[in-house]
Amino acid sequence: MNKKRDNIKWAPFESLFHSKDLEQEITKEKLKCSKPTLSEDTLIENEKKLLDAYHTQAEIKITYYYNGYIYEKKSSISFLNYQNTEIFLKDHTTLYFEQILKIIFL
Repeated sequence: MNKKRDNIKWAPFESLFHSKDLEQEITKEKLKCSKPTLSEDTLIENEKKLLDAYHTQAEIKITYYYNGYIYEKKSSISFLNYQNTEIFLKDHTTLYFEQILKIIFL
């Protein structure tokens, strides 16, 4: 007797070619959002918090927008570049002032 068919697992949702990849891509695209607009007061407050965090070397949680998604990162600031509006974090991440939505001191 040939019992090779006993070892085959049936996967109904992965039967189509690349259907799992396509499903993940569609789900990822649905989660994209547009960049929230911030008021001038919020932008000024974020700038003050950045300066305080830089001078005190405090750890902060930054909520930022990048490429259609909102991310959060915990780190401290290693350098601020005002000319290019860049923020360099201790974990070797570079953010721009325009990306930052919210700053919380930890």
